[in-house]
Amino acid sequence: MILQQLMLYITMKLVIFLCLVATIKGAAVSKEENCEIISINGINYERETLKTNLDRPYSLAVDYGTNMLYFSYSLKPTDDVFQSVKINLYTKEYSEIEGIENGFVQTVDQINHIPYIGSSKGIYKYDYTKNKAIPFIAFDSDIWEIYYRNNVLYYSDFPAQFLYTITNGERIRFKDLDEMKIIHFLIDDNNVMFYTNATGLYSQPKDSKDAYLYKELENGDKVRGLTIDIKGHVYACFEDGIYKINTGTGLLEHILEIDDAFGVAFDNNNNIVYSDATSVYHLKPNKDKNCSR
Repeated sequence: MILQQLMLYITMKLVIFLCLVATIKGAAVSKEENCEIISINGINYERETLKTNLDRPYSLAVDYGTNMLYFSYSLKPTDDVFQSVKINLYTKEYSEIEGIENGFVQTVDQINHIPYIGSSKGIYKYDYTKNKAIPFIAFDSDIWEIYYRNNVLYYSDFPAQFLYTITNGERIRFKDLDEMKIIHFLIDDNNVMFYTNATGLYSQPKDSKDAYLYKELENGDKVRGLTIDIKGHVYACFEDGIYKINTGTGLLEHILEIDDAFGVAFDNNNNIVYSDATSVYHLKPNKDKNCSR
């Protein structure tokens, strides 16, 4: 089942935070009462708590058209039961997504602004007009990973974890990674694939077999998600924080240290949204270094 596989590479310890300590390599962190100012690349951010008292919020995705955040969290620590939810990043309004049970992973078609949700009973599309998830395809599959780009929906199922594509309703195995078990996956603006498997974090040009290893992994552990920002830069969420994948140097840059991180995404202004073991946060630019009241 999904949670059993997830436990192989995610630490199951639930950390309750009175205050999450976030630090930036080579940058300053200042704290005020009920507030934390974080500096990343010379830009100051105020950390806003969007939702807390959650169990491992996971698979964050933002629709840039609406600035709506989609993610899932575990309903029961010992069972593979998950709930897909959404948060309006403008208003912080939170609601569960109706029409789907056991929603686990999320992705967004940024051109048509359609969220897709992978569940234990296939893939669903979120319908804004009906305010609910609608069954879409692959109902015989327990969805493990999902990603949408350029009119193609990529997904892997559990327990096989082989990657498939869906184009115009046709489902086929993805030939570039045909025999590989995929944990996380995306494609950047240069048509380069980034993925993790049991052995490491890799990049690989689409339509080729030439893979570059960024970091060796043991059983695929420590990595909890991949994402791409509005400018096309790729980031990886490890259990100890957020890393930017520097394609120029071939190195990982640790930009934000987080205790027990679980997911990362970017809003429509390219600001970071991330989660730890219990909460979801939004980093909002703050030029004054003062917390809003």
